[in-house]
Amino acid sequence: MKRIASRTLLLAVLACSGAFAAHAVYAEDAAVAAPTDEQLAASVKQALDAEPELKPLDLKVSSKKGEVTIEGVMTDDQQMFKAGQAAEKVPGVKFVINKMEQKG
Repeated sequence: MKRIASRTLLLAVLACSGAFAAHAVYAEDAAVAAPTDEQLAASVKQALDAEPELKPLDLKVSSKKGEVTIEGVMTDDQQMFKAGQAAEKVPGVKFVINKMEQKG
């Protein structure tokens, strides 16, 4: 009987510690602040420049409350599409406004 009680107590302690650990991780994630507009714009610019086809375009990026605007000149429509996709993948981006213009 003592042995069963010890196992039950051990399982209860393990269950509680697991719940606490999950809560602690959640609280830690919640404490991570959203990036500032400047940080977000810099992260998107870095993501765009990481694309070999987009880097030579030297696109301009700005951000306001998670809405990112991309400006610059493109040589084909696929570059606009690729820029939008790259920007959307950056954590913190809520919406992408693509103002790229066709060259020529």
